[in-house]
Amino acid sequence: MIVSTDFPPGRWRARWIWAEPEGGRPQGRHAVALRAVLDLDRVPERVPTRVVALSGYTLAVNGVEVARGPVRANPRVRPYDDLDLAAHLRPGANVVTALAWVYDGPNPWWLPPSPFGNDLVHGAFVLEARLGPDAWFVTDERWQARVLDGWTATPGGGTVSGRGRELLDARALPANWQHPDHDPGWPAAVLRRAMTTGEPGRPEPPSYPGGPFGGRPISWPRPHETILTPSSAGAYSAEQVLSGTLVVDAHGPAGAQVVVHTAEFVDPSARPAPGEHDASLAVTLDGTRRELESFDSYGLRGVLVEAPDGVTVHRVAVRERTYPVTGDAWFACSDPRLEDIWRVGRRTVTLCSADAYVDCPTREQRAWTGDAVVHQLVDLTTNSDWRLARWHPRLAASPRSDGMLPMAVAGDAEWADFTVIPDWALHWVHSVWNLYRYVGDREEIAELLPVAERVLRWFVPFLDDTGVPTDVFGWVIIDWSAVHTEGVSAALCGLWGRALLEFAELADWLGDRGRAQWARTTHARLVIGFERLWDPERERYADSFANGERRPMASQHGQAAAIVGGLVPAERIERLVAVLTAEEDLVHAAFSAPDGPAEPGSDTEVGGAHLRAGPPKPWWDTGRRVVRAQPFFRYVVHDALAQAGRADLIAGLCLDWVALLARSDTSWSETWYGGTISHGWSSTPTRDLMTRVLGVEPAEPGFAVARIEPALGRLTRASGAVPCPAGPIEVAVTPTLLSVRSPVPFVHAGRSYPAGRHDIRRPR
Repeated sequence: MIVSTDFPPGRWRARWIWAEPEGGRPQGRHAVALRAVLDLDRVPERVPTRVVALSGYTLAVNGVEVARGPVRANPRVRPYDDLDLAAHLRPGANVVTALAWVYDGPNPWWLPPSPFGNDLVHGAFVLEARLGPDAWFVTDERWQARVLDGWTATPGGGTVSGRGRELLDARALPANWQHPDHDPGWPAAVLRRAMTTGEPGRPEPPSYPGGPFGGRPISWPRPHETILTPSSAGAYSAEQVLSGTLVVDAHGPAGAQVVVHTAEFVDPSARPAPGEHDASLAVTLDGTRRELESFDSYGLRGVLVEAPDGVTVHRVAVRERTYPVTGDAWFACSDPRLEDIWRVGRRTVTLCSADAYVDCPTREQRAWTGDAVVHQLVDLTTNSDWRLARWHPRLAASPRSDGMLPMAVAGDAEWADFTVIPDWALHWVHSVWNLYRYVGDREEIAELLPVAERVLRWFVPFLDDTGVPTDVFGWVIIDWSAVHTEGVSAALCGLWGRALLEFAELADWLGDRGRAQWARTTHARLVIGFERLWDPERERYADSFANGERRPMASQHGQAAAIVGGLVPAERIERLVAVLTAEEDLVHAAFSAPDGPAEPGSDTEVGGAHLRAGPPKPWWDTGRRVVRAQPFFRYVVHDALAQAGRADLIAGLCLDWVALLARSDTSWSETWYGGTISHGWSSTPTRDLMTRVLGVEPAEPGFAVARIEPALGRLTRASGAVPCPAGPIEVAVTPTLLSVRSPVPFVHAGRSYPAGRHDIRRPR
């Protein structure tokens, strides 16, 4: 939690406000415009300000946007946004305005509070700014407020994106509403009461469900506008996938409507492919030239615009609002293909970084609990701003009553709770372990450790008499490959084993020996029980053991998870490395392609039909072939190889991503064979080129000491800069020389080096 000394604990001076039309409370999704004039003789040196809204807001001073939020969160622990308004104010009259909105129910990026006994659920906004020791500018009934007719949305279409068409009507909002010399004549704002039952409600925060939960935990985005290039048939396109708000600049008769359909791929002669994406924006004009910007965020490579005769569309743009990448991280090597792969992975994670790590900007925008581990690792190794990498594990630490985490948090998936993904919660535990290694904040880990323990103990009722999870329910996805998980799942056991070991390490670090001992004892039983999955004839682990027999199917997932989970005897490691890397035996198999291989670039549909019908029978030779991991699970495969002492193989394996460049050369596809083209979970090589090829990792919690063990593999040179809290660690390596410039001490080849510049000869 971020605690600001500008705002001491206790009641705010501001009040929750909103707007209501004559005739009663507006229903469903709607937006309000809020306005107040702040007169200043002089501008204070600092004007610390905090602000929050129930669903969303955009705040402007004198017509210039200064904030947009809040950060997505469970409403019970939602942080407010804090900023300094001084730079945006001027002597004299200042017009402070807000467009605020409330959704009509849960959606992929918003989880509503309970509708019972609380007026805030119908829309609420609050702001207070400190102008001096006893001078405040606050929201109250002196503000003007108006409900914006026509600013709503159509119902969601029932597709995976969970969204309908956003509607904006210029006729409801005067163009000059932010000018200081224009009074729109709106009525006074309505004060919201926090509670409507029991004792009289208090209209000022902190009030249930929004408590005193601290300031903004992450950085502000730096909006950047990209104007889309028009072509024929109303198509507009960009050079790469973009993520942000849509801007429409158009002129036409009052009541005319401009509709913008978004898509990842745009054919100038046709509409978006049926069912590809259903996100769209409709702007109703007021007879003048107006520029309107969406409230919601969109991901797209292009749009198709429908405009009636008499309407001129001057500009369609995307105002990108992705999380900033700061610092001087970079990577270069002797293979330009890997340099491209590094850049594309960094860009893809940026596209999927907003107020949380999302699966993709073009379709869902959900904050999935498991996907984010790859996004986090890329940020920790390429971005000096680690606040989002730290926030997402806290955001996802939202356990159900049984201790399991929702499959996606702070949105409709958490609200509906229609199933769980047990393995996603285990990837979350790994993200907490990553924070321990890179950040090393004991208070942070102490807060998250009980959540991790409950995740691990959730599996205990599923343990058989040998200590192995059996017939675990929920959606055990692993990834989109054809991995059989019935009965005892090798991949799930491996991930649980890894989580137990990491939890024990965290507990030891915090001095909690009891919890550490429980985890290690539980892990020791798992090691013994897991042996039933070993296939001595084929010398590999089977994917599953069900109905009293070891099944013949095997995958990279099962072997890799067993290694990282500490379940493999040392004498088998070399054999498993061969199983993981024998190209002639690996097969592209996915349940979405029941009759043959899902080859890279085949555009096979990524779907979950088998979740209801059951997995189809294997079409491949299960006695010889091993199912390949999809891009997401490759982070586990690469970790397993590094743990097995074969990090030298990883540079070559990262070249598998070359196959994805033909489909999209600026952001990664969801799978080898199809799906969206902006999935951050596919960006493992960007992390690996820093941590495996350059070899830079923390040697101690908090990165007080680094470990630098480069593994060039097939490369003849590699260089780059990797962020750490003390500053970038610069590395240049060839087969014979390692050059390091480090702001912290580091360990290499069993020897310790002080901070500074070092040239180290490498044995051939």
